[in-house]
Amino acid sequence: MINWGTSSTSLSLPTSTTQTSNSYSSTGTYTLSLSVADASGTVSTLTRLITVDAPAVCVADSGSSGLIFSEYVEGSSNNKALEIYNASSGTVALGDFVVRLYSNGSITPSSSYTLTGTLLPGAFVVLAHSSGAVSLTTTVGAILISGGVVNFNGDDAVTIERVTGGVVDRIGYAGVDPGTEWSLSGVSTLNRTIRRKTSVTSGETSACSAFDPSVQWDGFPQDTFNGLGSR
Repeated sequence: MINWGTSSTSLSLPTSTTQTSNSYSSTGTYTLSLSVADASGTVSTLTRLITVDAPAVCVADSGSSGLIFSEYVEGSSNNKALEIYNASSGTVALGDFVVRLYSNGSITPSSSYTLTGTLLPGAFVVLAHSSGAVSLTTTVGAILISGGVVNFNGDDAVTIERVTGGVVDRIGYAGVDPGTEWSLSGVSTLNRTIRRKTSVTSGETSACSAFDPSVQWDGFPQDTFNGLGSR
């Protein structure tokens, strides 16, 4: 018999060589035990403690970084960009942070981009697709990337995370594929530009929770680039 340490009924060990597995829905420490009886009926039990940790993208940053996503461009073709703003009163060492893309409901990043340099209070950095329109790629201070984290669609989640772990801000719900977009009250992540409301000065650190773009974002038509680099 195998007891997985949950409230579920213990499972009978199969007689074939097929492995039996179990999925845990919650983090925590579980007592796993395997009991085997010999021909005489004597039972021997092996017990182990196992720890189930939350996926890295579900762990919120415990500090106050000052970095937030301030604009998201999901335009036609390769017109894609992410604007990152320093909402704090201090200079941020960007090398401590990484931008990650979680595609199609995955909790494992499909692409990562580690930031470099420093960002002064009230300043921006714009990650833009290198094959985007000229009016997009010539944004002052734009860092041009050939795909990677700016190769997102409306149903993909993106995050800012500390290199050492912890989500600083997010767009979308990591681990969930909404179909084509996150959308509510006319604000959508598909074929649109969204800009963070100026009242928002700190990031959403709960990347594994429901995402309503209308709460903190304003929506604009597809291929709107004129707000990049300003707030």
